[in-house]
Order: sequence, then C-alpha cells, then structure tokens
Amino acid sequence: MSESNVSADPGDYNEASAERMGGSRPAPRGTASYNRRRAVKACQVCRARRTKCDNQKPSCSFCLKVGAKCIQSPVDLSTFDPASLKILERLDELDRTMKTLASRTDPKQTRFSSDLSKTASSSIPIELIPPGPEYIMTWGVFGDLGQGVAAIGLSESGPATSCNQYPLQSPSSPKSDLTAELDLCRVNHLLDNFFNYAHVKNPILDEQAARRMVQSIILHGIDWSAESCLTLLICALGCIARPFGPTLDTMPGTSAYVSAETLFHAAQRRIGIAFSSEDIISTQCLFLSGVYMMCIFQPTKAWRFFLQALASCQQPSFLNSLSPPTSSTTCDGSPASHSLETLHQAIYWSSWKSEREMRSYLRPTDFTLTEEELAFYPPFLPTPPNLHLEQELEANGDSCVTRQTVSWYFYLAEISLRRLASNLYTEMLRFCEQSFSSQGTLEALVGAVPHYEEQAQEWISSLPFCLLFDAPAEEDDICRFVLRGHAINLYEMIYWPFLSAYLMKDFVVEETQGFLPSASWNIRRLAQKALDYHALRLSVNKPGYRHRHHGTLLLIQSCSRSALVLVAAALRNITNTAQNSAKGAIVLKLPNGWRVGLDETIDMLAFWENESRQLASIRHVLQAARQKIQ
Repeated sequence: MSESNVSADPGDYNEASAERMGGSRPAPRGTASYNRRRAVKACQVCRARRTKCDNQKPSCSFCLKVGAKCIQSPVDLSTFDPASLKILERLDELDRTMKTLASRTDPKQTRFSSDLSKTASSSIPIELIPPGPEYIMTWGVFGDLGQGVAAIGLSESGPATSCNQYPLQSPSSPKSDLTAELDLCRVNHLLDNFFNYAHVKNPILDEQAARRMVQSIILHGIDWSAESCLTLLICALGCIARPFGPTLDTMPGTSAYVSAETLFHAAQRRIGIAFSSEDIISTQCLFLSGVYMMCIFQPTKAWRFFLQALASCQQPSFLNSLSPPTSSTTCDGSPASHSLETLHQAIYWSSWKSEREMRSYLRPTDFTLTEEELAFYPPFLPTPPNLHLEQELEANGDSCVTRQTVSWYFYLAEISLRRLASNLYTEMLRFCEQSFSSQGTLEALVGAVPHYEEQAQEWISSLPFCLLFDAPAEEDDICRFVLRGHAINLYEMIYWPFLSAYLMKDFVVEETQGFLPSASWNIRRLAQKALDYHALRLSVNKPGYRHRHHGTLLLIQSCSRSALVLVAAALRNITNTAQNSAKGAIVLKLPNGWRVGLDETIDMLAFWENESRQLASIRHVLQAARQKIQ
C-alpha cells in the first residue's frame, strides 16, 4: 500500500461520497427561514465619502484621524437568525421592566429595606434603623390613611407660611434696633441664658474667655470681625434659650423671637469671613449658626452649617490637635482652663455628631450614608478641660465650674452612648450580611439581644452621680432629659428588627408557612418589649414637648414615630383578630396609657406645626387612625 493512500483525508472521502449520492452539497440549516443580506456597517462619515470603514470603536480610523464625530449605525438585526432576534426581544423587555421598577423605587425607602441579606429567602422584611415618620406612614397596615401625606416627608421642614401668622424675618428687614439689643446689662443676661441653657449641651467654648470677649466687643462696638459674629450668635441664642420647660415666650412673633432674629441676621452679614478663615472662632460661628437654625426648625440650613463647620475642622491645625492637650494662656497672659486642643476636639465632635444627625434626618440624595459609614465613629474622645485650675482662679466660688463639670460629664456620656450604639449597629449589620435569610437574621439577633441589653445597662450604671436616672423623669434637668431620651433610642434600635417584622408583614401567615418555626415566640416577646419602650418614650419626653432647644425637632420626629408605631400595632391587632378569630389571633398587648400618650403627641404636633408644615400632615394621620381604632 502506498503512503499516499494511507494518508488520505477522511473529509475528502465524505465530500466525494456526498457528490456521488446527491449531486450537490446539502444546504446549511436555517437558511430557509430567513434571507441573508450584507449589513451596512460603515459609519455615517465614511458612508458619505463612499469609502471603506474599519468600524473601530468608539471611532473609526478615518474619523479619529480627521477629528470628526464618528456616528455608527446601531446593530443591523437583519444579520441575526430568528432565535437570536427572540433573545434580543426578551432582553429588551427585561431591560424596560427593570427601568420601570427602578423609577418607581423611592431611594429614601430602600435605605431601610432588607436588602442587607444578599440571598434572603424569607419575605419578612428586616430593618435595623428605625425610619422616619414619613416612611412608617407608607406601611400597609395604615391602608389609605397615609396616602398623599407620606410623600411629603420631613426633609423640607420649614415654616408653614400658609398658616403662620409670623413668617420668618428676612435678613434685609430687621424689625428691632441692633444697638438696643446690645445694651451691656441685657448682654450679661443673654450670656447667662446661653451658658446655662444652650452651651451646656455642646461645650465648645471656654466660658470665661468667651464672656470677656463678648463684653469687650460690646464696649468697643460691633465691627465686621469673626469675634463680632460670634458675639452676635451667642446673644441670639441667649434670646431664645430658656430653663427646661415650656417656652411659650419664644414663639414666632414674641419679642424674644424677634430679637433673636435681628441678632442672628446681623451675625450672618459677618459670617463670610468664617468661610475663608482657618481660626477656631470661625468654626465656632458656623456651628452655632447651625444650632440656631435647629432651634427655629430649619434643619436643611442647619445641616449646611454643620457640614461647613465639619469641613473647617479638616485643617491640619485641627487634625494635629488629636494629641494630648498642652497648657495654654489667654490673651491677657493668665493660664487658661481650656487648651486650644480641647477646644479643637470639642468643636470637631459637636460638628461631626450634629452633621451626622441631620444627614440621617434629611437623607439628602447626594449625601446618603452607606452601611459602613453608618457604623463608623471617630477613634478618639475629646479631652476635658482642666477645671481644677479654673476653680483655683475663681475666688468667689462661682457656679461656672459646677456647670462646666456637669456639661462635660453630659458631653462625654452622650459621646460614649453614641459610640455604643454604633458598635451595636455594626454587629447587627454583620448578622445581616452573614445570614442567608431574614429568618436566620432574626434568629441570630434574638440570641444577641441579651448581650446588647447588658451593655446598655452597663452604660446607664456608669453615669456620674449628677446624671443618674434614679429620680423620676419629671424631675430631670435638660442634660438628664436628653440622655434619658438617647438611652431609649438605643433600646429602640435593639428591638426594632422584631417589631418591624411583626408590623410590616402578616406574622400569622408567616408562621403557618413555617418561616419562623423556632424563633416566633421570641420575636413576639421582643416586639412586645419594643412596643413598651415606644410608650415609655412618650411618657419620658412629655416634659419637653413644648421646650425649644437644639434637639426639639429630633424629639418631635422620634415621638411621632413612636405614636405611629403604637397606632400601627393597634391596627395590626384589629386585622389579625378579624382574620384569625376562629383559631386565635396573635396580637401584641398595647401598653397602659398609650392612648393618653397618643393624644399628647397629637397636641405637641399641633403646638409646633406652624413652624413646620410636615407636622400637620403627621397629626392628620394620627388623628384619623385614632378615630379608626376607637
């Protein structure tokens, strides 16, 4: 046998056999179903020149060479077979569906969704952070009560000009004389108000140095310096700062409110220097401007000031002050109780926590916080001033030292509580990320709750004597009142996933389907605890319902949320009883006195609604729900 016969290609034999049997090569599959034609692929420039186009992306060689805009035709579907066309059609439908769903999704609501669980198999939603009232009003349990109201939200809080008898005074038209407001005797009274009732919650100033500065500015006259701006802001806050209790004499239209507006607008004419200066006084001006805006229910403007103050703290002079403070002297050469590092750290912390509070409150679209950012906290604590030195310098035993001591105890206690809340949230977030279902997340959180409760109780037990919660809430001063409210906020966060799972879904249906076979009883127990704390919040915060201060708007938000949650629980009980009366409905017990707390919350919203139009919307929903559950 020859070598050529051995190496003959089998393909040649197959082709020869086909020619002998059929006379021609069989046609490829699919050609009978559509007509093939050459697709036009040249870009518009090459097509106009009638030249060959190499179809380079994103620009062909000729267009790239001459700098022309290369416009290439879309894909010519004539070159595709029917199966490919069908696939493309289905992909187009899927793309349109996803875009439609994305357009209907509210980004403010998705923040509180249960997407933290990457492969959740249960339909029970998991929420870690209690949302705002505007989101709670969208829950299905409210039905049509919140229709048209929830979309308004709280992000644009402002004066209800349609019903406000005293609209905000414009900066160009003050209604009182600035010189009359700055009489030396009156200024001393305003200083006392400011340091006794406003500065005590955010001790960013050296009180003795600030008093000397203000008195010097008043004696020598107001100029256009940052010191004059700070003086005017201190006096403006002193006009509306009051002892803890109802502040009816600071409502819009009162002499105190008009005086505060006059002084604040005068300060704003001088605050431009704060944006270009690097000294600490400029940062203090920005922060106190934000505090004033919070006091008059302007959260968006307050957030802008807090954001600018925090940005001002990002200078090397601030960041280098994280080291232990050194001793310093005042401008007259006497030793200072507050070192520059202490003041830097204090204004940094106050700006940071206030900006974070307002960003969580407003949820601005371009400044949303990721889950990791929500769990972040600065690694250092502010260093308290040397108050023993100041006490030695005071020969008359003034109460200034005692006030500053309590103020710094409060300041550090509040910061430590916020850090504890941040740590607990980080751990809860880790449970969500590690679990494959909402059921698994809830079961993991059930096991962690005793540890969280223990840490919260340890924080309460570690409070200094002047801030202990031993006395009834009715006897609280402003510092103890605020701390007690923050402690309830912590417990609310611990129990919130269980209460939201109960209120946002038909819990009975989930149990019958076997979603929560082992943890259902614990979830109901912890949901009941959460409900009790919401009722406790309304009781504890009642003394501050008509008190104007830096945190009034945040208090209104949290109490409105608690009132809505109690109403939602009552409505859920009604629904569960109606649907499962035969086999026994699963309901949560409404705490004693919850109706009284609800009525008092409605009255609080009515009291403040002239200064924030969204409060009237929440009040209407609560009143409608109150009538429905009678």
